[in-house]
Amino acid sequence: MDYRYGYPSPSSHSGRDLRIDFLRGVIMVYLVVVHFEYFSLFSLFAWEKVAVVSSAEGFVLLSGLVVGMVYRRRLEKDGLKQAAKLLWHRALTLYRVNVVMIASIALLGLLPFVDVFEVTHWTRPGTEESYRLFPPADTSLLDYVWQTLLLKIGPHQYQIIGLYVVLLAFSPVALYLLAKRQTAALMLISWALYGANAILHFRITGARFEFGFPTLTWQLLFIHGLIAGFHREQVLGYLVSHGGRWLFHVSWVVILLFAFITNNNPGSLFWPWGHWSLIPADTYGVMYRDFFDKTTLGLGRILNNLALFVASYVVLDRYWRIFNAAAGWLLIPLGQNSLYVFTLHIYAILLVSNTVLPSLENFWVNSAIHAGVILMIAVMVKQRILFGVIPR
Repeated sequence: MDYRYGYPSPSSHSGRDLRIDFLRGVIMVYLVVVHFEYFSLFSLFAWEKVAVVSSAEGFVLLSGLVVGMVYRRRLEKDGLKQAAKLLWHRALTLYRVNVVMIASIALLGLLPFVDVFEVTHWTRPGTEESYRLFPPADTSLLDYVWQTLLLKIGPHQYQIIGLYVVLLAFSPVALYLLAKRQTAALMLISWALYGANAILHFRITGARFEFGFPTLTWQLLFIHGLIAGFHREQVLGYLVSHGGRWLFHVSWVVILLFAFITNNNPGSLFWPWGHWSLIPADTYGVMYRDFFDKTTLGLGRILNNLALFVASYVVLDRYWRIFNAAAGWLLIPLGQNSLYVFTLHIYAILLVSNTVLPSLENFWVNSAIHAGVILMIAVMVKQRILFGVIPR
């Protein structure tokens, strides 16, 4: 199949697509920047400044894509039953880590010299409104344990892992349909669930993550990523083929259009130079609510994410040697160990929030915090610290 631009597909010895790992690494850096809510050099490119997207959508989409690529090989080699067992084992492992994460934060909160506010509360961006995510101190132990096991509590920065657990648990159903060549049926089911939940707003698990990432809505990104990964040769191959150039150009039109829209946001965060006013504030508010809302995963947000993925993947493919030389050393290991990074950054938030550094509210100090946390985690990945304990 002729879909290359003059040199072999960048891949590791294990057959991983390093372009996907690179993009996952970008998502991990983005994740750290937005979860350390400081005004810095890095935050100038986050918080929907460039596009109406977040790290959450990228994480879910690319996670689905990787599951599709990896478990198709498992399916073809060992059969659906074994692939399903591996997926359920992975889901159970991540569930256990989630429970341990919640319990460890609860225990740390008992220490008088540890401030756990940043991971036990959610503060509405741009305001001082904070909401408790953990039970009050007088909650009975039994109730606390029950809420922990049901993932009804936990740091908001980690809640999407709860969603990932559920998506992994149901992935064998998607693999079965794909193995039976029922791709169209799977897509139809996925869109039907998404459409129904846009009206009904079901939170099927009752877990805390459903308030930000309702399963029936967010499965759309994961399932379509899984489909793309399962049909990797056809889908990703087409994107970098000469025949797929039209899609690349259309994606850039979409990206520029949404960049224009998001720069008219009257409530832009961490942006010192104001915003455009070419779209009236009321009109922008209605447009954002109807097409770009994050929780309900508006159609505009979905389109913006897909356009960014297409454009980024093709640009990476075309100029791989340049990007790999410049940032592959950092981003690829972060992307290949994204769940490890996800887990560690929670404790990094705790560590930094218990210093005086955030209270300085200094642009360059904040930039150093962001860079320092990213590099610290990168070093831990390189040294394989706690690799036997924390899922990667």
